[in-house]
Amino acid sequence: MANLAPVLITVYDRLDCLQNAINYLSRGGQLAKETNLYIVSDNAYKEEHKEIIKQVREYITSLKDKGYFKSVEGIFWEQNKGSFDSINDAIRYIFKKYDKLIVFEDDILVSNKFLEYMNNALDFYKDDKRIMSIASHTHYKKIAPKDYPYDVYMLQMYSPWGVGIWKDRFESIDFEINDIQDFLNDKKEVERFNSISRHMLAILEDMLKKGKKYGDVIICYNMFKKDKYTIYPIKPLSVNRGHDGRGEHCGTDRLWQNQELVNDFLPKLIKDINLDSRITKNTYKAFYSYKRDIIEKGLHKLGIYKPVRFVYKKIKNVFVS
Repeated sequence: MANLAPVLITVYDRLDCLQNAINYLSRGGQLAKETNLYIVSDNAYKEEHKEIIKQVREYITSLKDKGYFKSVEGIFWEQNKGSFDSINDAIRYIFKKYDKLIVFEDDILVSNKFLEYMNNALDFYKDDKRIMSIASHTHYKKIAPKDYPYDVYMLQMYSPWGVGIWKDRFESIDFEINDIQDFLNDKKEVERFNSISRHMLAILEDMLKKGKKYGDVIICYNMFKKDKYTIYPIKPLSVNRGHDGRGEHCGTDRLWQNQELVNDFLPKLIKDINLDSRITKNTYKAFYSYKRDIIEKGLHKLGIYKPVRFVYKKIKNVFVS
């Protein structure tokens, strides 16, 4: 396969996760050996992290002589950038040389057909300007109905747990989202955004409240505003093992943490793909949370969320212990 997309893995201080990610990626056989690998390592924001980050970078450097990949380049930031800028600056650096890229974080494990699927899909859909990205992950709940005849489906939702993206799509993203207040003041637009999945609005509001930037939800918002889509496989070619409580954005979640990775599955791609209303409905249900979308929202409106949450945690700790 000619003109393979490079791969970018992002890491901070989880050396064991990175080692697992490399181990799984290298199982891509000959395609792995023909792939240029970049690993971006953000610098420490705490003094006590400096030693482990040194070890992470030594490990990255050692990969150059292993022969797992065509080449390995470490992108080592001298100052701490934070995850958003660390990832995006690395992507911009790589897009100076390439027009497509595969990206995932250190807690992602990929199947033996991951590289073949990603490269196939990036070539297959590159001229379909409706498509913003290619995902390798899919929800652990059954999204596609039993009689769905294809191996891939389309959603107006971005997934960072293994993603392929083109340079022109990335450069079209407005990461400043300057129109966000106009959007939030438009009830019809908010409801339309919510109809995709209510969890995205909750993450977006949390991001704005904390004054931070979450790349995945910003891209979701851009996709919504520009009517763009992501291609998903019906079975997971990547899984997230970062739900063990150590990650920056993922808490502890047994179902995500133990999701089964599917090997030896290479999705057949289809042209002129369109939204399937059954899949969009199933996706909405899969991400719907009565606790988050009803109970917590109501408590916030009443102004009693924090004290109720405090009492709940105290009671929970008593019963757990």
